[in-house]
Amino acid sequence: MDGSTSIPAETFFRMLGRLVPTRDGHSMPWDAIPWRPRLHLGLFVHRVRGLPPGLYALARDPERLAPFRAGFQRDFAWRRPAGCPPGLPLFLLEEGDCQAIAAQVSCGQEIAGDGAFSVAMIADVAEALGARGPAFYRNLFWEAGAIGQVLYLEAEEARLRATGIGCYFDELVHDLFGLSPAWRSLYHFTVGGPVEDARLTTLPAYGPGAGR
Repeated sequence: MDGSTSIPAETFFRMLGRLVPTRDGHSMPWDAIPWRPRLHLGLFVHRVRGLPPGLYALARDPERLAPFRAGFQRDFAWRRPAGCPPGLPLFLLEEGDCQAIAAQVSCGQEIAGDGAFSVAMIADVAEALGARGPAFYRNLFWEAGAIGQVLYLEAEEARLRATGIGCYFDELVHDLFGLSPAWRSLYHFTVGGPVEDARLTTLPAYGPGAGR
């Protein structure tokens, strides 16, 4: 990520709106997942024009907003951002430059701080497994994958790029957001302006004679 690209708040709101299955009839790909959203987002907002940088939270199921808020044990503001569309359960928790801490909790990876924003996908794992059984743990990661795929597509549509971040220090994330022990961070993701990595070599997908 280039560390400089910003996005308008309208684009940011649209991206997040696509992650809330019950909002505005946005059913795809969520109609392929036969349970209500279990994963919510803790957001590190760096460069969204019209919004102050800082920590935000998105409840992907508005009906679970109360237990979602109860999972945060720090004294946050929980303030609706200016211009946030009705029905999008997005909240500003705390203003401030969070680029360094975003990178720190993602194993020191600069992409988490150099994007326009990054996210931590968090879930009340204890409640989910208690209701659905231990095998549902893998389903939470399927849901995380679907969130990532939607963000990939939304980033491309906005002429940005995105990438998953599989390495992160979960305990630092939990401490930062003040999450209760039942809540766990399951995956991270970032969206922003891309930088071509000259260390990588790109080859054609299929060489001569492929498929013969």
